[in-house]
Amino acid sequence: MYCENYFCINYDNEKCTLNEVTLDIQGCCQECIYVMISEKTLKKEREKFIKRYDQN
Repeated sequence: MYCENYFCINYDNEKCTLNEVTLDIQGCCQECIYVMISEKTLKKEREKFIKRYDQN
């Protein structure tokens, strides 16, 4: 099954690793479990992205 949520633990190369998922009324996956990223790591990656974006 195609998946765009790369922060979910079930994500692997644009695919969901589960055989079945349940969607809520809005179409969101009920089995989604998010990878926790520390604020320090998130801040560092944001700064890297901003630097790359500003260079273009």
